[in-house]
Amino acid sequence: MKLRFFIALALIPQIFIVNFLKNNPSLVDEYYTNWIYKGIFRINSLIFSNISFPVGELLYLFITFLFIYFIYNLFRFKLTDFLNFFTFISIIYFLFYSLWGLNYFNNSISSKVNLKNQFEFEELDDTIKKIIFNINNEIFKIEKNKIDTFNLKLYIDKNINNNSESNYFKNSIISKFFLYQKVSGHFVPFTSEAIIIKEIPNINYPIVILHEQAHQMGYADEADASFIAFINSIENDSAYIRYSGYFNALINLLNEIIINYPEELDLYKNKLDDRILKDLDISREFWNKYSNNMFDKITNALYDFYLKSNNQESGIKSYSEVSNYIIDFYQNDKLSEIIN
Repeated sequence: MKLRFFIALALIPQIFIVNFLKNNPSLVDEYYTNWIYKGIFRINSLIFSNISFPVGELLYLFITFLFIYFIYNLFRFKLTDFLNFFTFISIIYFLFYSLWGLNYFNNSISSKVNLKNQFEFEELDDTIKKIIFNINNEIFKIEKNKIDTFNLKLYIDKNINNNSESNYFKNSIISKFFLYQKVSGHFVPFTSEAIIIKEIPNINYPIVILHEQAHQMGYADEADASFIAFINSIENDSAYIRYSGYFNALINLLNEIIINYPEELDLYKNKLDDRILKDLDISREFWNKYSNNMFDKITNALYDFYLKSNNQESGIKSYSEVSNYIIDFYQNDKLSEIIN
């Protein structure tokens, strides 16, 4: 009883410490991300990388079951049930932030270069043209028909050149749950596992893996992780992986055109190889099957709240902010200097 009381009470100082670190990103950078977290990842990698199934997803199911159980018991209005609930929350809060969550509060890439939030049409136009030039070149270098769903994972294992400490990933065992949230992959902070939804279109597979591996490296900000994935993809030796990176960048930039300059869309589409247009159609048709459902809207709202609570002011919109990174990368030298 006493131990549970002290663990539950420990939630209060934990909240104060997390809020203090939230306002001191340099401390998080220097002591947590660059030192403590690297040690945590090495340990987690040693434990979980050789287990074929995603332990983190089973852990999520167990945590969800316990949460529902404790919430249900609260309606009995007994002191011990309230104590059990807050003990549980205190433990999860501690594990989340100590094992990975503090990375949300380090200095993001955009803060280091004072990245602009908006760009002129000329800058967006020039960047898209460069992406189109590159992706049209890559489509002629790959033989996609030789990479089917069966051997794609082996191909990615062989060809993704990433940080040697962040090169493992697993396929989800509850993929439908994530597909109806339009999630391609996710990272488990408790086990440091990068988990991929294997049903997604093949062309999305490499860039999603690299995005989740960026989280393994300590990039918590979604735009940061997407940009690191983009750089790692286009610098890869495999034309297929480079194509996946340019393809994802193209989708993000064309979304900017659709939102802000819809009358220009056909101009860019007419410059794309027919095989790229076909991949765009495949990707759109696939995700349309999982769009506009109530489950998606509810989980998006919850995830938006989660991101905003963890120092990502744009919430779920932070995913699309990678467009600003890509434009800046091609138009200025600041991001190039940081990455290289």
